[in-house]
Amino acid sequence: MSDPIVVMTDVTKRYRTGGVLGRARGSVLAVDGVALHIERGEALGLVGESGSGKSTLARMVNGLVAPTSGTVLVDGHDVSRLRGRGLRTLRRNVAMVFQDPLGSLNPRQTVRQTLENVFRAHGETASTGRLIGLLESVGLGEDYLHRYPHEASGGQLQRVAVARALALEPDLIIADEPTSALDVSVRAQILNLLADLQRDRGISFLHVSHDLAVIQLYSDRVAVMNRGAIVETGRSDEIFRSPRHPYTQALVAATPEAELADDDPPMRGDGAACDDRHHDSPNDHDAVVRPEAGTARDRKRTRGY
Repeated sequence: MSDPIVVMTDVTKRYRTGGVLGRARGSVLAVDGVALHIERGEALGLVGESGSGKSTLARMVNGLVAPTSGTVLVDGHDVSRLRGRGLRTLRRNVAMVFQDPLGSLNPRQTVRQTLENVFRAHGETASTGRLIGLLESVGLGEDYLHRYPHEASGGQLQRVAVARALALEPDLIIADEPTSALDVSVRAQILNLLADLQRDRGISFLHVSHDLAVIQLYSDRVAVMNRGAIVETGRSDEIFRSPRHPYTQALVAATPEAELADDDPPMRGDGAACDDRHHDSPNDHDAVVRPEAGTARDRKRTRGY
C-alpha cells in the first residue's frame, strides 16, 4: 500500500500586492490548486519555467511558506499547524539545498561552525569525527572544516550545503535549482552526488529545476508546472518520450535534442569524488491536476511530531 512522505491537496498560495499610498491591494496567484505527492525513497522532479511557482510550492513543503488554502502533509502531519517541537521535528526531517551555495552559507563562519550550528539548533552536539564523516560523504576532506566560504569553489560550497542537509539524517531533501549557479564542469558531479545519496540512503528528493535534461536524468517521476498549476505528471521516461499536455510538449520541443537522454540512465557512483576541488515510480502518466500512485522504497521511520 502506498505510504507517501508528502501529500499536497488543493494547495493554493496568493501573494498580496499594492496597498501603498492609498492604492488598492491586489494579489498574485503563485500556486493554484495543486495536488501532488512524493513517495518514500522517490526522486520527484518539479519542472517549469521561471515564475511558474516551483520554488513557492517547494518551500511550502518545509514550512518556509504557508499556503493560503489547502493542506500540505509531511509524514501525515499538517505543516501549517506545526508549532514548537513539531516544527523542529519537521526541520529535522525535511532539509533543503538552495540555489546559491555562497548565499546560503554564513561568510563569517567556517565549515565546521556551519555544520555544528545544525546540531546545536536541535540541542545536540557533534564530534569532530562525525563532522569529518559528513564531509567525506560528499567528497570533501577534513581540511575543509577550517575553511571559510570564500576559500572554496562553488562546487565545493554546494557539497558543504549538501553535507549540512544530511547532518540530521532527513527523510526528504528539497533541492531547489541546486546546480544552476555552478559552472557546467561541476554540475554533473553535484547531481551524481545527490543521485548516489538517494540510492544509498533511500532519501526522498524533490528536485526543482527549469532544466529538462537534469529533471529527466535524475528524477523517477516528473511534475510539470505552469502558471501555478501542475499540468502533467508521470514517469520521467514517459513524460519526455510522449508528453501529452501542450505546455509540456512545448518545453520538450524547446530543449535541444542532444541534451535529452535516449533512455540511458544517469552516471551514478562517482558523485562523491570531488573532481571540482581545483575548479571554480509508477506507470501513471497524467495530464491532469491530481496525484498518482508512486513506487515507495523500503524506508520508513517513526518520527515524533
